[in-house]
Amino acid sequence: MVLFQYEITKETHPMDYITQIFERADLQHIREFLLHGVNCTKVSDQSYKQRLESSANPVFDMIEEKFSEKEIDHMAELIHHHATVTQDVYFEIGMQCGAMLMEQLLQHKSPHL
Repeated sequence: MVLFQYEITKETHPMDYITQIFERADLQHIREFLLHGVNCTKVSDQSYKQRLESSANPVFDMIEEKFSEKEIDHMAELIHHHATVTQDVYFEIGMQCGAMLMEQLLQHKSPHL
């Protein structure tokens, strides 16, 4: 599996491929690689708010159509609990991954910096 792909040809200046690497150094690319082990396939240009709303709105619309208010209240509690636990777990995983990456960066300082 390759995180960053680049092509070097006779016509390519060495700095061109470095520029390509920095263009691909994106949080969403890294997220996709860490979560799925493949090149990024789900990069979005939407804001965080837009991405959350676009995934939640269809779910809430369907729930409101099919269930009573009492059932919705109970489901909302369960969904909220699940979302909170999931958020906590993935936040902690993200912080640990970030710390690991920072440690690697600090251990492998480039002599050129």
